[in-house]
Amino acid sequence: MFITILLPVLLLIYTGYTLPQQLNQVELEFQRQIEYQEITSGIYHLTGAVQDYIFYGNAQALNDFRHYSVETAKRELQLYNLVEQSRKQDVAELMALTRAYTSFVEREVIPRGASHRDTSRELLLWQHRDLCRQLAYRAAALAGDGGQKNKDLLERTLALLRKEGLLMFFLSLLSLGAVLWTGTALRPLAAWYSCLQDLVRDSSRAVVFVDRKERLQYLNPAAEKLFNLSRETAAGKNLGDILILYPHWQKVVQPIYQALLQGEKTADCPLSYNREGGRLLLTVDCAPVYLFGRTAGAVLTARQAPEPKDGTILLDTIERERKHLSIEIHDWIGRYLSSIIHGLDYVLRVHGEKLPEEVQKNLCLLRTQCQNAAIDMRSIMNDIHPYLIEKVGLIPALESYSANFERIHNRRVYIFYRQRSLRLGRDREIFIYRIIQEALTNVARHSAATEVDIHFNETGDTLQIEILDNGGMREEEPVPGKGLWGMKERARFIGGDLAYGFMDGGFCVTLTVPLTEGGKGSEEDRDHAGGGS
Repeated sequence: MFITILLPVLLLIYTGYTLPQQLNQVELEFQRQIEYQEITSGIYHLTGAVQDYIFYGNAQALNDFRHYSVETAKRELQLYNLVEQSRKQDVAELMALTRAYTSFVEREVIPRGASHRDTSRELLLWQHRDLCRQLAYRAAALAGDGGQKNKDLLERTLALLRKEGLLMFFLSLLSLGAVLWTGTALRPLAAWYSCLQDLVRDSSRAVVFVDRKERLQYLNPAAEKLFNLSRETAAGKNLGDILILYPHWQKVVQPIYQALLQGEKTADCPLSYNREGGRLLLTVDCAPVYLFGRTAGAVLTARQAPEPKDGTILLDTIERERKHLSIEIHDWIGRYLSSIIHGLDYVLRVHGEKLPEEVQKNLCLLRTQCQNAAIDMRSIMNDIHPYLIEKVGLIPALESYSANFERIHNRRVYIFYRQRSLRLGRDREIFIYRIIQEALTNVARHSAATEVDIHFNETGDTLQIEILDNGGMREEEPVPGKGLWGMKERARFIGGDLAYGFMDGGFCVTLTVPLTEGGKGSEEDRDHAGGGS
């Protein structure tokens, strides 16, 4: 079947290659034939004008002679450039004979004029007729040879077309039979594929297919709904471009990359997914797809896992995944960036003076960009998981975050506290850190404030944290959005309360959290604070 389809294709390619060459040759011969006819006509008018001048002394005939002599010489030169090498000598002889005739007329005929009536006039007419016969014979011989060659070329081209057309007809019949046989054999497979397509489209599970070039090729309606993706927007795009449009899809693509790049299968993998309106706990399966022994893509299926009864389990799972992702970024991307920076430093230190100035400048610029990327990567890691809390505690981690916030958003942040170590568990510190982080993000997005004050006040067994900006008062009440909703949910999960509103000078968010009582919890916190210092 493959051969019967391949043979007509090869024949078409061969015909498409040879036929234009044959047609070009035919076209070139036609141009030559036109030049032959034009030269023959020019010689006829040229000699006729001279003859009229000899008999009648017509001045217009002399002008016609000069006009046709120029045109004929031009046509002969064009013909000389068109003909093949073997016929250039014949054309050159015609050109020489035309020049000799023109010279004869200018030297012998014109000086004597038509009024000269002596015995030499007969000799002049005889010489003129002899040159005319030579010109006409030479031009007719060239035209006859060109016409015969044109005819032979046309016959060869038609014969080639007839043979190739007949062969194409039989091969096409053979290919048609092969296609019909293939269609009959593949009909069950097509029916199975159609049923599978309907099943995937109507499935309650989200199904996503990505090809080996990391382009999203298909997602069913359940995937559109679950992942909040638009098929018209996302289909056909690279995963990197999709992450720019839908950054919340970051965790979903990780199993897809593992399947495409490493050929790893993922089965019943729990995944915490951040979607508009809250977080979902998903169960994800992902596997590579092979075609002819090569990876053709990856297919991912996802379903919403039942939400655990204890909300702290879900939040603990989310933070654990965030921590894992932060470690992966540090261990892989951070390591590669560090290697690139050290490599550039080595090249600039050892070979910098030998490099051209422009190359050295570009290397320095590349090194600066890598360094900036490493700084941004640490900031992203800190947004994903505040790793400094595990090392130094909540307040030092907030001081580090606020310094980066000031640099990016050009807003001053002041943190007021009595003790750097708080009587809080590590998990509760992470939740408080997230709430303060979201509050500062809201200031950067929605407020014209230039300063933000964060006050930590301990009263008995209660910790009150107040985040106040100087963005000014507003008459309308704040409309709760996703950020404020998430802050209230986090406060509720750790047994606290969140209040917000406009006060004198700006917008204020107040978080009230019960402190852990003494005993084991306090000892752990003290040990943690001491280890961080």
